[in-house]
Formats: sequence, structure tokens, C-alpha cells
Amino acid sequence: MMAGPVLLIGHSGMLGSRFAGDINADQVVNLPREALDVTRPRHLIDSVVGTSASVIINCAAHTNVEEAESDRAAAFSTNAILPGLLGQAARESNALLVHFSSTGCYGQNGADGLAPHSDFAGLNPTTVHHKSKAAGEVSVREAGCRHLILRLGWLYGGSAAHRKNFVWARITEARNKTEMASDPYQYGSPTNVDDVVKQTMALIEAGMTGTFNCVASGAVSRFDYVHHILKSAQLFPRLLPQRFQRKAPVSPNEAAINEKLDLLGLNKMPSWDVALSAYVTSLLAEEGQGR
Repeated sequence: MMAGPVLLIGHSGMLGSRFAGDINADQVVNLPREALDVTRPRHLIDSVVGTSASVIINCAAHTNVEEAESDRAAAFSTNAILPGLLGQAARESNALLVHFSSTGCYGQNGADGLAPHSDFAGLNPTTVHHKSKAAGEVSVREAGCRHLILRLGWLYGGSAAHRKNFVWARITEARNKTEMASDPYQYGSPTNVDDVVKQTMALIEAGMTGTFNCVASGAVSRFDYVHHILKSAQLFPRLLPQRFQRKAPVSPNEAAINEKLDLLGLNKMPSWDVALSAYVTSLLAEEGQGR
């Protein structure tokens, strides 16, 4: 159990809503959107400090990778400027800032082929989105606050009703099609948001700070990811391999390993396939109960 108030930024999103459900409701503090206006930096910092939060969990993010290519300002405002201001507030109030980055930040870093990226690998992001996420990490560190930065990848989870539920969208698509397509050339580490919350809470309780990968174990292509979703749901449309055409030059390898968590004996993340099968089962059960 964390002592003191917990300020949850981005509490309505996929990640934030899971934290909201896991933390004692009496501890959670939220701020109105206008208090987080980055064009009023001193007001933002004072608003955060005024909550007297002992922990600030930043789940706010600009997540549209394609849109970021044509709207750099929106991506950097949320993903780079906001974390830095939260970091300044955390420093002034001696709070811990928990911030989430992306394994996509590794980009083309010279890693061997499609080998998953270690926490110790350098960053060389290839998209505006991932450049903004990498800049956010720098902003947090430069703020000089106590911080915990977790790099996530291919995050899924939450209710089937969530508009960005990738897994449920594939199940729905498979029920309405005899043929589907997915990219066999893009690799990552599908990770359940519930597991991220559990791992994060464990690290906070252990008093850990620093930067860590936080993904389910194992690397898989987008094609095999979708195939496993459908298999777990007992749906068998024809699945065709097809390269995904996109504006953003996303690296073909966003997979990672939790090397630092392993070395510290703190890795609680399950294998991607076991976690995904369990999640699909929970979605189908949710549907059967009428959501």
C-alpha cells in the first residue's frame, strides 16, 4: 500500500483506468484538464504540487503514431513537455514520478536482426511519435526528480467496450470475415495492461527508481499475435500475411526483454502467449455476462 495521495494523470485511458481500479479510491487524486495546460507551466506545476501527492503516475500520452508525423507539436506537447513539467513538480514536492515510455524508442539502434532490445541498448527512434517519447524520458531525468520510467510495448487490455481495444477488434473482425490480413514483418512483445499495473505497483512498493523495460516475455510478429488471438477465441478465418503500409517509418523490431528486472530478481511479467490466452478468455466471459 502506497502512503499518501496518488495523483493519476490520464486516468480515463486504457492504462490509467486500470491504475484507478487498483489503487484505493480514497488515495487517488485527479486534476481537471485545464490544470494540465503546458502553455501555463507555472500554473501546472503549482496545481500538481498543491495535491500533496507522494506519487505521481503519468498515464497521459499522445498515442497516434500516424497522426504524429503531421502534427509534431501535439505529440511533443503531451509526450515530452508535460512529463518534464510533472518532473519539476515532483522535484519541488519530493514526490515519485512514474512515467511510461515505449520500446519503439529503440528504433534502429544497431541491434542484431530481430533480437529483443535490452534496457541497456541505446535509443534511435525512427518516428515522430517515438522521438517524442524518447524526449519525454530526457525531460523527466533533466527535471531532477525521483522517477520510475517504464518502457512498454504493444499494450492491450481493458474492457471490450474500450474503443482502442485491439484484441476485441480482431475478434469482432474475425466473426464478420472469412479472410483477414496481418503483418508478418513487424515484431513486438504483446503486453497486458493488468500485468503492467501489477509490475509497476511492485516496483513502487520496492522503492525502485530508474528506467526499465516492462513487457511480457517473448517476441512475436504482428501476424502471429493476431493468429494467437483468433486461436484463443476459437475463430479460424483465413489469415493472410500482408505488410502494413503506413506513413510513420516504424522500426520492424519493437520487441524487448526485461533484462534489468531479471537481474534484480523483480520481473513479474508473464509470457505473452499465456497472458493473451487468459485475456481472450476473460473477454469472452465478459461478453457472456452481457458486459
